[in-house]
Amino acid sequence: MQFSDLKVGVLKRLPKNTISRAFGVVSEVEFPSPFQALVNHSFAALTGVDTGEAERPPQSYESLNAYFTRRLRQGVRQVEDCDEESLVSPVDGRLGAFGAIEDGTLFQAKGRSYPLLELVDSAEEAERFRGGWYATIYLSPRDYHRIHSPVCGEIAKISYIPGHLFPVNPFAVENIDDLFAVNERLITYLETAKLGRAAVIKVGATCVGRIGLSYDGFETNRRFRRRREFDPPSQVAMEHGEELAVFNLGSTVIVLVEAADFQFDDQFGAGDMLRMGQGLGSLGAAF
Repeated sequence: MQFSDLKVGVLKRLPKNTISRAFGVVSEVEFPSPFQALVNHSFAALTGVDTGEAERPPQSYESLNAYFTRRLRQGVRQVEDCDEESLVSPVDGRLGAFGAIEDGTLFQAKGRSYPLLELVDSAEEAERFRGGWYATIYLSPRDYHRIHSPVCGEIAKISYIPGHLFPVNPFAVENIDDLFAVNERLITYLETAKLGRAAVIKVGATCVGRIGLSYDGFETNRRFRRRREFDPPSQVAMEHGEELAVFNLGSTVIVLVEAADFQFDDQFGAGDMLRMGQGLGSLGAAF
């Protein structure tokens, strides 16, 4: 047995959701100010956080999770293209697989693909995106972990799909089958004027794994979980770059676009680092 197979076996047996909830409790403990400052500064140093981008210095956050979910200073990120035909990055992160959705599947890593139907867990939504496009963006612990709208549109519905909380680091992506389709997901569907339907799929991961909506009080990875679909509390229109959700200690975002004639800009390649608001492509762009 290879070491990678052994490691995957251990990951499958770990009570990942319980561990994640426990870690979440610890991450929200508010230590005395001097010690909390040390914790926050140590986390920033170990992970490589750019402390100058946050709206406040590390020592001013009352818990590790409060620092992890920090907002950025105004003007630090700019939305590059607000045209209705354009898609921008919803997060800071590393671009993984991206391209056309072919034969109802998405590419995960070398030798591994997974079904669109299992990712969205809806035959109706899978059919919408069958001829569309996708991009997978991984957020590391150092990254800004708020998620923004990649399009201009109106929120049509939200889908919560309980699942595992495997890590989503490169090892897991390369070694766990259907990783993004078996982990917990929270999907925001947006209806747009030019790009058709768009979906922002927030994928949970080990250590907290909690995802909160910015326009609703809903949060994932609670003790009693069930699959559900629901509408936003009121009509919610989103412009490019408006906040959709927040990751509590990180994961991956997958963006789906329905329009068959959408294309990514030819400047991008797998492994590129993206910034929230960076233009990704548009209708008829050169691939």
